[in-house]
Amino acid sequence: MLFTLFAPAANVNAASKRTKALTAYQKKLKKLDSKIYKFALVYLDKDSIPELVITSKESAHAIYGEIYTYNNGKLKNLKYAGSDFGQFIYSPKKSAAYNSSWINGYGAVSTFYRFSKTGKSTKLKRFDAIVNPKTSYKINNKKVSKKKYYAEYKKMEKKYPLKQISLKNAFNLTTKNIKNITKNYKSFIVTGAKY
Repeated sequence: MLFTLFAPAANVNAASKRTKALTAYQKKLKKLDSKIYKFALVYLDKDSIPELVITSKESAHAIYGEIYTYNNGKLKNLKYAGSDFGQFIYSPKKSAAYNSSWINGYGAVSTFYRFSKTGKSTKLKRFDAIVNPKTSYKINNKKVSKKKYYAEYKKMEKKYPLKQISLKNAFNLTTKNIKNITKNYKSFIVTGAKY
């Protein structure tokens, strides 16, 4: 009986926090150059407030991406490094993201991160597949066998199933889109394709 009395208040409180977050996202987006940036909303964690993803409009080998969350009345930049070709790779509702890039003359570097609501990131695991001068593998800067490398990588993918959002899934920074975030935020939420 008590639950039914307090449940609507909790829903109103969550909606109020979401509106404040969306308004803060609008202010952030208004300051950006529409010729350079695009945006989308994602559910990085389990709450009802989506996170804001900002990416470059143009594709390049490695693009820096930004992810913002809203906590205690402030926007928090989650310090995400981005991935090749402007992709945002994350594990929905698990507060985890992944960046991956190919470094010429070295090999591939992939890192799993976990985020707190305060904006602090924790590096879970870094995977290096080195091809020069000879093929070798590292996890958190320690040399490992190829078998261990791929076994650990698969464990991380199982624990944090990955989705990718590419530039084509993001939205242009138009006045209309920015204005509609608070009116119809669900239309800007993207989940991405399986990575």
